[in-house]
Amino acid sequence: MKLKYFLIPSVIALFASCVLSWMHRTELIEKRNQRVVNNNEIVGILAQISKTDQPELLVTYGKLLEQEQRRDQSKANTDQLNINIKALNAEISSVKAAKAPLDKKLDTAENVVKELRTKLGPGVTLQNIAPTIKKLENDLENAKQDLATRQAELEVVSKKVASNEVRIQKAEKVQADRLVKIERNATEGVVTAVNKDWGFVLVNIGKDQGVEGDSELIVERDGIRIGNLSVVSIQPGLTVADISQKGLSKAVEPGDKVVFQNLGE
Repeated sequence: MKLKYFLIPSVIALFASCVLSWMHRTELIEKRNQRVVNNNEIVGILAQISKTDQPELLVTYGKLLEQEQRRDQSKANTDQLNINIKALNAEISSVKAAKAPLDKKLDTAENVVKELRTKLGPGVTLQNIAPTIKKLENDLENAKQDLATRQAELEVVSKKVASNEVRIQKAEKVQADRLVKIERNATEGVVTAVNKDWGFVLVNIGKDQGVEGDSELIVERDGIRIGNLSVVSIQPGLTVADISQKGLSKAVEPGDKVVFQNLGE
């Protein structure tokens, strides 16, 4: 009888262990099935992302490549202008080198004429010294004319150099502005609110992202352009813009993507 009382708790414990094992096994099977479902959903989402976003990324890459080619062409033009300036500087140096002997000759002629005129005295008349003075005066006049010609050439060359320097500065500024716009074109924003009564929207990009008063903003949905925005006011991280009715294909809604208009569009 006592043995029976000892066996009953053991049987109960064994039964409880079997029940817990069965419940634990059932829970593991459910978790494994849920993991398989989750994995299938992840694979489906990745396939959808690859299908919809990859063509847009390829188009964006192509546009960036085009802008880089334009930048390289601008740099090549700038390099050519630098080469032209070096050539003009060499021409200036040549003119200055040719001018130096003329300056020396001119100084010598002026000193001789001055000395002869100072030494004219009794017994020396203009008749017997006139040919020498005349020749020296002619040499001086020729040297002055030659010097004037060289100075005129130097002024022309200097103006060419100044003109090319201005062109280089403009080209460098255009190149810098283009690079800024190229970098800015990769920025994207999102329409956060739409006021349909007054026809304006709020966008979550602003001064910090390069938005300016004349920035051309494009609204896209699913990679398709649906309209344009005109900037009204700009704040750090926020832009207020009017919806342009011209070219508007669909109503702008919160969540629509906003991008900068690329160069050449």
